[in-house]
Order: sequence, then structure tokens, then C-alpha cells
Amino acid sequence: RYCNYKVLQMDKELQRFYEEAFSMMATQGWRDFMEDIQKVKTNYNDLSTVTDTQDLYFRKGQLDILNWLLGLKSSYEKTYEDLQASGDI
Repeated sequence: RYCNYKVLQMDKELQRFYEEAFSMMATQGWRDFMEDIQKVKTNYNDLSTVTDTQDLYFRKGQLDILNWLLGLKSSYEKTYEDLQASGDI
């Protein structure tokens, strides 16, 4: 019984996590943030200011983080759909 309760509690916590994340991502503030992130990414894609390999690798890391942020909503949506389809939420 205890194990089932813990699983149900975790499912509810996971459900709440995704609902709150989707709620946040539906706001104008999130859309503005994503627009700003896209502008920064566009600027970082310009490699004309990169002077050595250390700068290049640093820029690559910056772009990786920006791409992660830009893809976060679709990643959450896909994971949520998969969890629903498997019955885990």
C-alpha cells in the first residue's frame, strides 16, 4: 500500500510540474523571453568576433544553452505526451 501511495504521489507531483511549466510557458513574459533568446542566438551565430579555439568552444557552449532553452517547451510537450500515452501520468 505504501509503495502505491508513493507512486501516486510522485505521479501527481510530476503532473503538477508539467502543468505549472506549461502555464509559465503560455505567458507573454515567456514569449518575450524566447524572443530575446532568439535574438541573442542570432548574434552569437556570428563568428566574426571569435579569435581563437577557446573563444570558439565558449561560443559553442553558449549556443548549446540557448538551443536548449529554445527547445524546452517542445521537449516538455513531447515528454508529457509520452508519459500520458504510457499511463505514467
